Amino acid sequence: MTGLMLGVLIGLFGGSSVALAQGNAEEIRKTVDPVVDALMQQQKIPGMAVAIVQPQGILILNYGVAGSEQDRPVDGETVFEIGSLSKTFTATLASLAAIKGNLELSAPVSRYLPELQGSAFDDITGMNLATHTGGGLPLFVPDDVTSKESLMAWYRQWQPTEPIGERRTYSNLGIGLLGLETAASMGRDFESAMRAGLFVPLGLTHTWFDVPEAQMAHYAVGENKQGQPMRVSPGMLDDEAYGIKTTVGDLARFVQANLGLLDLDDALQAAIDATHEGHYQVGKMTQDLIWEQYPLPVALNTLLAGNGYDMILKPNAAEGIEQWQDPMANVWINKTGSTNGFGAYVVMLPRKQTGLVMLANRNYPNDARVQAAYRILSRLGVIDSAGVRQ
Repeated sequence: MTGLMLGVLIGLFGGSSVALAQGNAEEIRKTVDPVVDALMQQQKIPGMAVAIVQPQGILILNYGVAGSEQDRPVDGETVFEIGSLSKTFTATLASLAAIKGNLELSAPVSRYLPELQGSAFDDITGMNLATHTGGGLPLFVPDDVTSKESLMAWYRQWQPTEPIGERRTYSNLGIGLLGLETAASMGRDFESAMRAGLFVPLGLTHTWFDVPEAQMAHYAVGENKQGQPMRVSPGMLDDEAYGIKTTVGDLARFVQANLGLLDLDDALQAAIDATHEGHYQVGKMTQDLIWEQYPLPVALNTLLAGNGYDMILKPNAAEGIEQWQDPMANVWINKTGSTNGFGAYVVMLPRKQTGLVMLANRNYPNDARVQAAYRILSRLGVIDSAGVRQ
């Protein structure tokens, strides 16, 4: 056992550096493979899809199988659940609605959802919802909320447990409500607004809330922490908060858009860029619109803390940034996403126009995702302990 663990640690932390901009696909694979192989062995992950995004294009690396009881290998068509990475799409749609003049993020939520007038949402804004500063909204939708009517009744009676705009409390109910008010401001339902606003313009042809029957053969089977087969079940606010299923290629294309590497409509690019503006300081992490960023150089321990479960499950002091930070280049931007059976992670380094996408059909700890991503980007020569290489 000692020898096995030593081998895993060497796989994660050892190895030489390869310059991403100059390395070819085979050199990159030789650099990335040991990290991913060790991660999969250590975390008992059946399959993974990894994408390296750079100005020259996207390199996709596939590993393992689409389900532990299947022999179908992960490939470019394999569909993964991305969990809370869906929140970044919701925030982008809200930003687009704001750019187009449909939605004012600084306005009370009840302006766009009149059924909430006279509730706490007369004082909570879309910006609060997009930055998790909406007064302590819970993470999960209560079990007895099973319809739109009971959901809105729950919102009407809810009272803040934290000072609005002063504490960050990570919440599906918050981002879910942002999705509802965004769709309302655009005069349509959330799914059609997302498809028309983002999926189609970005060319995301293999991205869905409900995987079509014709694509079910490509839908990976996930594993929960006990190793049991698992796919996400329908639930209230699932589309808005954690419901997207996609391929690694489509998610990498979304990362390309976030890095300014696609030729997009000006309004859409402006909306994407606006999601990288910093609005609150939460410890060493800057809270953007759902995306989370850190100035470089950044220590691994800082990233582990920022993506840790104390940040997800507990209220944390949030200090508003009076002059919102414009999108910055020399930063590490990231977001994790999980369902009971899947684990996802995206990292973007704007100065290098480089991104990393990691999708897995097992829910495994965030710290393992962060460590692996940090090692991959370090070994590719994009970052080191002093930050981005010049």
